[in-house]
Amino acid sequence: MSVLEAAIGWLAPPDCISCGEEGSVLCGRCSESIIKPFGERCWRCDRLIPGSRTCESCRHAGPLSHVWISTTYDHFAQRLVRAYKFGQQRAAAGSISRMMAQTLRNQSVDLSGLLVVPVPTATSRVRQRGFAHSELLARRIAAAQRLEYLPALRRLGQTRQLGASREVRLKQLEASFAIRNPKRIAGRKILLVDDVLTTGGTLIAASKILKANGAKEVNAAVFAKRL
Repeated sequence: MSVLEAAIGWLAPPDCISCGEEGSVLCGRCSESIIKPFGERCWRCDRLIPGSRTCESCRHAGPLSHVWISTTYDHFAQRLVRAYKFGQQRAAAGSISRMMAQTLRNQSVDLSGLLVVPVPTATSRVRQRGFAHSELLARRIAAAQRLEYLPALRRLGQTRQLGASREVRLKQLEASFAIRNPKRIAGRKILLVDDVLTTGGTLIAASKILKANGAKEVNAAVFAKRL
């Protein structure tokens, strides 16, 4: 947590979006009772599978080995993400990152040697919101788990995808990422971090460029999945 965030939290502490208790955007009690775990499933088809591995049928989609998802994007999870990204509630990063870290612990993920890499936010969104939401989550997860953090990816351009086919959108996404530190990627196991999974196109594109630059394995941690 930055000094600025701490000061804001002290001067104007947020209220829990569920019970109204002062102190956090979603208090610990409510996060345990109202945020339902996604469970150990394939990120693409939702098939139950130990360790949230990408199932054999979905491996053709891209090089993601595992995607650990905390919950579904509905009800209070949706309200929490919206408060974080659109409601200027940067303090929500604490609640979201804690639940993501808890998901990794619940599924007994081997964290040794993982390099935490955020999915980069489009620069237009950063200017609009005042911060890069995925980077803030990734920093917190890396710090809490004592893992190395590296903003290895950057966005190229602001390609519009409205009306494009899935294949075209994926190709546009693949062309929209670049690697900042290729030497530090080679031979590493990567943990991509993002807040919401929709079609998976962004994670696939990011994982492909990381693998193309020598990453040994690419996994991801996501807070919520849209159903």
